[in-house]
Amino acid sequence: MKRLISPALIGMFFLASNVNAQDLNLQKEVEQLKAQMQELKKAQETMNITALRKEVNAVKAHDAHDNIKFNADLRSAYDYIDYNINGQHNKTNGIWTNKFVLHMSAQAAKNLTFHGAIGVYKTFGYNSAEEYNSFQNMDWYPNETPSGDANLRLKSAYFIYYGNAGKVPYTLSIGRRPAVDGLLANWREENFKPTSPISHNINMEFDGASIAAHFGDVTGIPGFAVKICLGRGNSNVDSKYPAFDYFQGTMSGQTLMSQHYPYAQTSYDSANMDLAGFLISLYDDGQYKANFNIFKGWNMMGASLNGDMNNGYQVALTDVGDMTGGVLSLESIGIGDGSSDFLFNTNAFVSFAWSRTDPKGTHGVMTRSGGIVQGTEMLGSSKDETGTSVYMGVNFPAPVIANSRFGLEYNHGSKYWRSFDYGEDTLIGSKLSARGNAYEAFYNFPIIGKKLMGQVRYTYIDYKYTGSDMFFGQTGTPMNVDSTPGAVKSASDFRLSVRYRY
Repeated sequence: MKRLISPALIGMFFLASNVNAQDLNLQKEVEQLKAQMQELKKAQETMNITALRKEVNAVKAHDAHDNIKFNADLRSAYDYIDYNINGQHNKTNGIWTNKFVLHMSAQAAKNLTFHGAIGVYKTFGYNSAEEYNSFQNMDWYPNETPSGDANLRLKSAYFIYYGNAGKVPYTLSIGRRPAVDGLLANWREENFKPTSPISHNINMEFDGASIAAHFGDVTGIPGFAVKICLGRGNSNVDSKYPAFDYFQGTMSGQTLMSQHYPYAQTSYDSANMDLAGFLISLYDDGQYKANFNIFKGWNMMGASLNGDMNNGYQVALTDVGDMTGGVLSLESIGIGDGSSDFLFNTNAFVSFAWSRTDPKGTHGVMTRSGGIVQGTEMLGSSKDETGTSVYMGVNFPAPVIANSRFGLEYNHGSKYWRSFDYGEDTLIGSKLSARGNAYEAFYNFPIIGKKLMGQVRYTYIDYKYTGSDMFFGQTGTPMNVDSTPGAVKSASDFRLSVRYRY
């Protein structure tokens, strides 16, 4: 019996051992399956997250094209102005202003963008200037002239289409142009993306179009580009509805009739005022830049006078002639190769500009005795007159406050110098249009990074001749300020401002 039990026990032991081995193998297989399932689950989650990210990115890309992005720009300033007048006491004032610009942009497609800006430039309290001067908010500078109302005005609105003609990229743009605080003038305004006009001779708002072609890759000249600009400074039109009712009748045996022709040219202004120009980027490697422009303006506006000293004068705007002009500017964004940190962070520029008049037409001109004669004059002369101007400046890192900058600028204009700088934001008048010498110093410093900046600025203009900020007719006649009673001999503008941009 014992002999029978022992083999049985041994058999059961081996059977139990075999079962335990199978259980262990099965457990291992189950663990492996669990691990594989876990890996598959993770892979599935990863795939879902990747797909979700793609969907989110697609939504973001869609929203980026669908939405308009806004940027706020608010400047509060105090200006103390002082005029030294020949034969009179100085005229002074302290002016507080708020200037707000709302920038907007959108991209409807990869090759189509929109940019715009609306603004308010307001004095503290009411400003009575609008009551006495209809040119206070003229279309050339409404966003650069502080007024007593808080009306929003269109500063710019245009689209840009991006295309390629073979190996030459080009852009096409139509709308209200971004033509204020352009090249060179951008430094004192802390605008690091200046608009395209060279501010030395064009710094004003206008409506028009442009087409630019970039030849840098084709020619091998860095930044070489040509832009054609077309604009209109004045549309001469009759009103849509008449100021008086139509009538027909007789007086003293003569038949009288009032006619009205909406949007046809009026009789008191003989033409539209148009402008065409070429802007050429001769060289731009990011550090050194050379730019050139040449333009022609047709039918410049001036005053046509009628009447006499006893009965008073009637004034109407009319075209007094054409004008051509140009400018060549050289600019260095950093000087040297970086061996000197100070020079490498110093910016400098120099610019030379010219203008030439072409008088035409017959209009009422006042003589020195106060009478009115029919004459052909532009800037007070019946001859073609040439004016010139030089403009230079430097700005560099300033001590004490980190990332602050100090700048110095100078410009000189000759007797017949004439520019389109009506939009320059200097309350005493455009320094760049001055017939004489202008000096300026500014200190720009951060308060909270680039989001909140402060500025201290001083502008001094030493005039040699009158007519610097006037129109193109007889009011722009240059007369020696030392021998002209009532002429402004010099003017200064001291400004303190703080500016928020985000």
